[in-house]
Amino acid sequence: MKDGFPRVKLCFCVLCVLTYLALIRVSGAKLWGMFVFFLCAAVYLYLPGRFWARVTGMEKVLPEFAVPLGVLLGTGFLAVLYCVSMRLGVLWLLRALPPVLGLLWLVLLRGAPQSPWKAARAVYADGGFLSRVTLWCVLSVLFALMVSVKNAHPAAAGEIVLTQDVMWNIGNANSFALGFPPQDIRFSMVRFSYHYLTELVFGALSIVSGIACYDIYVFYAGPLVLAALLCCLYALGICFYRGHRNKALLFTFAMFLFNCASLWTALTNGTGSFGNTNMMHLITNVNAQGTAAVFVSVFVILFTEMARRCFDVSWMYLTVFLGSFALVCFAKGPAAAIVVCSFAVTMLFVLFRKPRWSRALTALAGVLAVFLVVYLVIFSSGTNTSVHFGFKTLEASAPRQWLRAWMGDSAAAGAVCMVLGAVLHAFCMQPFQFPLYLKGLCRDIHGLLRLPAERLLANGIVAGGFLAYFLFWHPSYSQLYFVLIAIMFMNLLAVDQVTTVRTRAGKAFCTLCGAVGLATSAVLVINFTGSGMRQLARNLDIIPKYPYVSTASAGDEAAMKWLQSNTPQDAVFATNRIHSMANASDGISSLYTAMSGRQAYMEGYTYAVTNMGVSEAVVAQKQAVNTALFDASTAPEEVLRLCAENGIDYLVCSKQYPGDTSQLSGLVVVYENADVTIYAADQ
Repeated sequence: MKDGFPRVKLCFCVLCVLTYLALIRVSGAKLWGMFVFFLCAAVYLYLPGRFWARVTGMEKVLPEFAVPLGVLLGTGFLAVLYCVSMRLGVLWLLRALPPVLGLLWLVLLRGAPQSPWKAARAVYADGGFLSRVTLWCVLSVLFALMVSVKNAHPAAAGEIVLTQDVMWNIGNANSFALGFPPQDIRFSMVRFSYHYLTELVFGALSIVSGIACYDIYVFYAGPLVLAALLCCLYALGICFYRGHRNKALLFTFAMFLFNCASLWTALTNGTGSFGNTNMMHLITNVNAQGTAAVFVSVFVILFTEMARRCFDVSWMYLTVFLGSFALVCFAKGPAAAIVVCSFAVTMLFVLFRKPRWSRALTALAGVLAVFLVVYLVIFSSGTNTSVHFGFKTLEASAPRQWLRAWMGDSAAAGAVCMVLGAVLHAFCMQPFQFPLYLKGLCRDIHGLLRLPAERLLANGIVAGGFLAYFLFWHPSYSQLYFVLIAIMFMNLLAVDQVTTVRTRAGKAFCTLCGAVGLATSAVLVINFTGSGMRQLARNLDIIPKYPYVSTASAGDEAAMKWLQSNTPQDAVFATNRIHSMANASDGISSLYTAMSGRQAYMEGYTYAVTNMGVSEAVVAQKQAVNTALFDASTAPEEVLRLCAENGIDYLVCSKQYPGDTSQLSGLVVVYENADVTIYAADQ
């Protein structure tokens, strides 16, 4: 199948691309903006990455992994260059240097032993290339249905309820245009602490391209990240399976095609009954799992090749290796935590195999040091207050509840249910991969002392990821990211066992389990497509819009565009829209900061607590100020005093949300429409 039907695949790819373009266009995207964004991604990220891969010698050491190296080094270079340029106030350096380096790489290509056109033809000649492109096209359409259509510009869709997490990510990217280090754009005077690599990179690309972060995230980012993801997953497979292209292709597809055992029950909620949302996260969560999988793949490639050389590598190689782990840390903290634990255990085995000691010890100490520094500087504030030890995840799992109902309520039965429930839950999450993984695990344990370093690392990530998933919990269910990285490496190890199943019964069982996982994925695709098409029909007024209590309207968007265009970049606004809905009290709202790119005094507060570790006392103080600003019992003079005291320049009053305006008589109305009124506090 991977070599067959090339014309059918090409036609299908063209159809998918046209569908993607149509979906984002009717959702308010500009096709010219898409071209500019992809051009800037190439000029400011990928081409400079290839330049650094060439001049550092990494491309010569690992020529078959030149593209993943370009992604790694280009991302790292753009991130560092942004930080330096923003901190020193020399943004011209950010705009000018990457294109120069990209041009230098193109000049260096003239001296390459193989022309880029021959290299491109060699890639196309790879039997799995068209299959991977076809998968990318399908995933891009799903991204458009799941993200672009559901977060269309209100000006194009009319009234729409936007995804708060997507708006939160957009606001994070906007914060990088305001300064570095950034502060939480929704909660002033608090440093933004998060695994923000994707937001930083897209914020930098927004600066150099002039494209709004909203458009980048909602319309253009998905296909770019998915292309990098498929490339790096395939490269990881090629490395791990020692050039076995069929296995590498199966691994790449297995990450999306073989899901959990939920079957038809996944049709209604789009997630299923067992918590395996890997496919959904890889497609939609571009700032987290998708990006993390890219850099984890490159990290494991570099480690595998280094271990196979007994760590006899250059210091430059080691520097790039440590840099890849730094990007893993900034891409997704939970994934980095599992990887570093497995890496440390793996190195304990490796050190007894007489590697080149200076390089091996530096690699171990360097990875631990990078994680420790990033954790203390970036993650500790939120992690220490929001991640808890406990069995809530396991207690809520369906398999454990089945066993509990069957075995009774005794203490002994409870302990047995915990252990068996965890194993059964793991099987239900990955019915095709789990039996194959166990088969390989038995062989790996038997030859543990001689096990290749990459298999030690992969097994450790699987075990650590599942253990952390069951032993810790987070108020926002972020423990999920522990198991998602474990699922990635369970796929990697399971695919290696497919050809070892010899018996007829074993093949029949694996076929049945694979059919279950494949059927669930098909059900999920039906759900994703159906929900996206239903939202598209609402956006186009083909069916009536759902009567939500409050929405994002064209008036909201117009007001925020005015705020962005007519206020200083360091302006601060307060708003009465601080919850996801007018009748809610969840402290989750990211709409106005995402659309305006301006700092809010307090647009929302929940994520400031869970991710930034803000205390309840600070939240209560800001809530008191914000409530007073939009309360008729507050004297106009007090409103002016509160604004001056807290550095608030504008008040944005949403007419869909509770809030009085009679006390704002001392302020000047600078903008008003049917949905929003903006007051200036300094005029």
